[in-house]
Amino acid sequence: MLAENNNRLFERVGGELAVRYSPQGTDGEFCSTTRNISGGGIRMPLLKKLKPGTTIDLEIFKNTIDTAFRCMGKVVWVWDAPLSKEKEDHIFEAGIKFLNPDFFHIGRLMDSLGKSSVLAQ
Repeated sequence: MLAENNNRLFERVGGELAVRYSPQGTDGEFCSTTRNISGGGIRMPLLKKLKPGTTIDLEIFKNTIDTAFRCMGKVVWVWDAPLSKEKEDHIFEAGIKFLNPDFFHIGRLMDSLGKSSVLAQ
C-alpha cells in the first residue's frame, strides 16, 4: 500500500467506487464516483464547485461487495474545466484528503478494484 515515488505515501488505484458526500454545514447530499483512491484520499468529480479547505462527510462503497466506510475529508484542490468551448457547463475534479481514514476498509475497497488498476506514479 505504500508508494515510493512522486512524494506519495500511498499508491493510487484507479477505478470507480460509489461516493455519497455532503459538505459540512449544508443540508445537501450528492453522489459521485471515484477516479482513483489511496490510503490518503480520493480523486472524484464534483457536481458543484467546492472551495479548497471545505470539510465534507464521505461514504464510499462498492455495490458488489459488502464493504463501505464513512469518514471526513478535506478538499485539497479543485480543477475546473469546461466540458466544451460552446457550452457554459463545467466539470469539477477534486482531490479529497481523508481526515480520519479506516485503512482496513480502504484496503478492502482498493482490493475490489484489482491490482491491474494500480496507477503509475
